Amino acid sequence: MDQILSKQFADLREAIDEIQRLKSAGQHVEVKRSAAALMFVALKHSNREVKRNIKSGRDELHAEKLKVDMSRLQLQSLLYDVSHLKKEIIKCQKFKSRDSHLELLSDEEYASKLPSSATNGDDKSEVSSHSKHLHRLECELRLRKDLDNQYKSLLTAKQDLLQENLNQTQRYGSFAPALRTLMDSTKPLHDALQLTLDVDWKLSAVYKYLPKPLYILFINLQSLQRINSDAPNKFHSEVVGFENEAHMQELLAAKQKLGFPVENGENGSSENILERLLDPFPLHIRITIFTSDNLHQMELVIRYWGLLKCATVQAQFSSNLAASANAPGDTSFVHDILRHLYPNDFGNEIPIPGIQCELQNLNLTADECLKHLEKNNFGKPFCWLQNMCSIPTVNTANEYVHELNLNKCTREAIARISKRCQSWVELSQQIRGLTYKDIDLDTLKENTAGILSGSLVQWTAITPEDFQAQSSDALNSISDDSTGESSNEVTHTFYRAVIVRGSAKMECFIKIFSNYPLEMPLWILCIHWNGCHTSKNSSAIKMMEYWTNSLRVEDLEPNHQFLFTQLFRTIYSFDIFLETEGSTQTTLEYNKEKPYLNPFTKRIRLRPYKYTKKGSVYAFKQ
Repeated sequence: MDQILSKQFADLREAIDEIQRLKSAGQHVEVKRSAAALMFVALKHSNREVKRNIKSGRDELHAEKLKVDMSRLQLQSLLYDVSHLKKEIIKCQKFKSRDSHLELLSDEEYASKLPSSATNGDDKSEVSSHSKHLHRLECELRLRKDLDNQYKSLLTAKQDLLQENLNQTQRYGSFAPALRTLMDSTKPLHDALQLTLDVDWKLSAVYKYLPKPLYILFINLQSLQRINSDAPNKFHSEVVGFENEAHMQELLAAKQKLGFPVENGENGSSENILERLLDPFPLHIRITIFTSDNLHQMELVIRYWGLLKCATVQAQFSSNLAASANAPGDTSFVHDILRHLYPNDFGNEIPIPGIQCELQNLNLTADECLKHLEKNNFGKPFCWLQNMCSIPTVNTANEYVHELNLNKCTREAIARISKRCQSWVELSQQIRGLTYKDIDLDTLKENTAGILSGSLVQWTAITPEDFQAQSSDALNSISDDSTGESSNEVTHTFYRAVIVRGSAKMECFIKIFSNYPLEMPLWILCIHWNGCHTSKNSSAIKMMEYWTNSLRVEDLEPNHQFLFTQLFRTIYSFDIFLETEGSTQTTLEYNKEKPYLNPFTKRIRLRPYKYTKKGSVYAFKQ
């Protein structure tokens, strides 16, 4: 078709050229013009043929496109079916029966409670495991329905008993006026027989005004006090406050419930509003815990807060010794005893469920309440105190805790407080003796190998910066000891001791933890003799520090002086270091005065700090 069109265009061009030539020559061109016009008819016919071919080509292309689109749609449908099947497969794989979340009986309980059902299920070996499981679920459903019926019957019986108790209480309450009249009429007889019935009745009248948590705590304390009357760790509990104040507060609370307006005082600052809202109950409990020598006592003042729905405790320490008023550390340890009584219970938050929301309704926060309690010396709301008062708490892991064995909980808490208080009193006495050098190391248990040659010349308190300036491997070992306490909550006190023997001087830097005796005092040693010797540059000093810090309470007898024993170990280790190290020097300054099991001759051998009994003689060994 292209060649035909090209030939027709060429012929048309030649005819036009011929017409133009004849025109210019002045000849007639009518014949040529008619022939050229006929050529346009052939050209029009060819053009129509070309258009017809193009249309047929487009139709064929459209048909092929339809085929391609159909194939693509079929492929997309297949892909969708594949993805749908994959999702269904995943759903089938993740499918779990609803009974998987149920707590079913164990095989032993199932066989014991439903023996017939279990036997029938075992006999049908041809039945599938799914059918056996369905049979077991049906059996347990029947069992649970029976238990539910039993629970409803027991609940009905309980309600009947409560109604009967209420009727009996009303009957006994009607006897109260007659009994009061009888007691008044027989009062002369009581006075003649010297009976204390009236006094006991008045005391019990005060107890009834206690709030429920404090009442439960006081009853348990009274029972433990009677049981442990002859025990070494004695304590005394009493109710402090006036009956009329408690009665007045009850009347005000009842008046508020009835909707009567109650005057709250003048509207002042936020502190005044906080003081008005945070008003403790007028009656509180005071527990006095005595030490073994009955010369020191620790008082616990327990108050209850109706707004916070919890109890707080404030500790005070007193002594019968006149000299104890000037003793360092006698009263600073009281708060540490309560803070480290149980792990991770520092009293820094209110452990009552939902108390945050209730305080927000009053435009208060828990931190503001705790700061107010601390500012007014009302104590802290420890979790162990709430357990003693049968108050449900939420621990640090946001777990609901409600102690049921109150007697055991109270007895354990009192025993821990008494034991910690006794340990800290003994420690403070030892610190006072070391400060004034009022000590006798010859009476210690470990003094079985001779007399000490070194002597303590100074014991003073130092700042934390002075202690941290020392370098020792013993400081790195503190983080490895896990005591279940947060390092931010443990405080420390630091001391420096100077021990002298001849021209040699040893400085001891002591770190005492606030959670003593959970963590023992840490000693860092530094010897000034022929240079400065520390655990960083001398393995002997490192061994001395280990021998002093390895002492534990379990290694000593009851009521033994722990800090004195550590000092004793340090002094005789200092003597052994000088005697063994002096033998390697050119100038012999210190003779070997201690009895050694084996001769110490080489520098590389371990120092004979340990001691052993060989026959009737105690000797030091490596």
